[in-house]
Parts: sequence; C-alpha cells; structure tokens
Amino acid sequence: MSYLFHRSVTRFGLPVIAAAALAACGGGGGGGQPMASPTSTTGTLRVSITDAPACGFDHVYVTVEKVRVNGSASAGDTDSGWTDITLATPQRIDLLALSNGALTTLGQTQLPAGTYQQLRLVLSANTTANPLANSVVPTGGVEQAVDTPSGAQSGIKLNADMTVAADKVADFAIDFNACKSFVTAGNSGKVIMKPVLALIPMLSDAGVTSRVDFGSRSQAIRG
Repeated sequence: MSYLFHRSVTRFGLPVIAAAALAACGGGGGGGQPMASPTSTTGTLRVSITDAPACGFDHVYVTVEKVRVNGSASAGDTDSGWTDITLATPQRIDLLALSNGALTTLGQTQLPAGTYQQLRLVLSANTTANPLANSVVPTGGVEQAVDTPSGAQSGIKLNADMTVAADKVADFAIDFNACKSFVTAGNSGKVIMKPVLALIPMLSDAGVTSRVDFGSRSQAIRG
C-alpha cells in the first residue's frame, strides 16, 4: 500500500505528545457502583518506508523481512526486549518507486506505552535461490547484486527516541537514502550497501496528533 505525504519535515526537534491522561477510578464503598474500565497501557507503532531521490540508478531493490524495535539503544541481537514487526512474506521493494513522497507500509504492532530507542530494518540475504533479493540497476546498465554486510544478519540499526503513547498510533517512515547508501568497490566492481537512513515522524490516523519524537536525523550503523 502506498500513499503520499508532505516532505516538508526538515527539522526533527518535535515536541513529544504526552500519553493520554488516566481515567479517574470509580469511588470506593458503595455496593453495586460500576467500576471504571482500566486504562490501556499500550499504543500502536506503525512503520512505512520511503526514499529520497536517487542518483545514478534506474532501480534500487531491497527485500525486507522485518522491523525490530527495542527500548534500549545498546541492546544486542540476542538481548531481551525486542518486538518484531514481521512481514507475512519478505517484500522486495524498489526504493526508486518511493520517491516524491510515496510510502510503502511495512506493518504495525502493539507495544507497551513508553520510549523506544533502537530500530532495526532486517533484510533478506542474497542466496543461490534468490541472488537478487537486494540489487541495483545502474542508469542504462544491467542488474547486479548488492552486498549487505549487516542488513541480513543483524539488521540496519538506527538509534532514535520514539515515544509510543497509550491508545495512540505512533506512525513513522524509514527514509532510505538510495543515492548515498550504495558504493562501487574499486577493482572488484561490487556494489556495497553502506546504509544511510532517517526516521521521519508522521501524523497518525484521522489527524490524531500523536507523534513519534526524534531528536535528530539518524544514520544507520552496522550492528
């Protein structure tokens, strides 16, 4: 599913929207008085992917398996606290089809309300059965596989402060900068992914003002 959004977000020092106020509890004592419903302690995190305009390529393909989030910026692959948004089947996406504000939704999940400081975008590996899961087509050239040193194994790691408020949808897009993320090795001619990504906060459904808060543009680092 694709839709458009305004790419006017140039600064990310956005205010954190506070979690919804707790509903007052019913009074004590009187028999037969209905109890107030417990307040929800979960919110929804929704993730999409988009791309800045690229240079030097006709197509840039990545195959996404899942997105992982954790409350700790330093959490390792096997540490506790991970929540995964796993695609039903790995999705091969042409990043250049997502320029000019187009988005592809990767999925969503419920999370305990709170702050999440790490996100990982996990890609499928190029294999014998699927050698072009991640690939590029240089302008006027032929398709060739891309080396993804960390993308398939541990995921492309981004650090960011993401606030998920109770009963709200925290909606954001991963902006995958294809122009800056792929380099050609000297003698071998191999194309290597050195991912440069950013997290863009979005308005949630129906104009609800809950947002994901990001202190600054983030660059992916190898996990």
